[in-house]
Amino acid sequence: MDYIVTLDQLLNVGSTITDNANSNSEVNQLLDEYICNQYDCTNIKSELLKLFATFKSARYLYEFPKDANIKITPTYELREGFTQRSTTSQVENAVSRYVDKQLLTTDIYTSIIKTSYKLTGAEVVYLINTFLVHKSEENIAEIIGISKTYLQKIKKSCLVKLWVELEKYCQDD
Repeated sequence: MDYIVTLDQLLNVGSTITDNANSNSEVNQLLDEYICNQYDCTNIKSELLKLFATFKSARYLYEFPKDANIKITPTYELREGFTQRSTTSQVENAVSRYVDKQLLTTDIYTSIIKTSYKLTGAEVVYLINTFLVHKSEENIAEIIGISKTYLQKIKKSCLVKLWVELEKYCQDD
């Protein structure tokens, strides 16, 4: 990874997800129910809600570049041999943690975008309205034009697809 996600990308993540899913809408489908039943969707949803809350708030807590051509390069070289006590100051450590948060946000963004290519249109509506806009399942079912019962199938499929890609970020928290 040699770049940091831009502020524009973070602000427009919903439209990017929608565009990516639409580009593959003819080949994407819901996961079979027996696969979804192998996962604890209630726990998955709560973990993903926490992850998305952290992800969404990152655009306000950390400074992200406006331009897409910003690259991160190390300012040090690996030296083997004699080692001594750390000479990094508290400021350097704080900057390092700050950059780590930016890189983590970039990794999560990349994983969400990667997953968006695998989602159906209904799953995208569920993802955006559950994790980015926080609408109720009843409202989401109305938006899609389906019953709340059928929404459960879409919900489970979406959650499992997201969990497969984003689980590693939930385990670190």
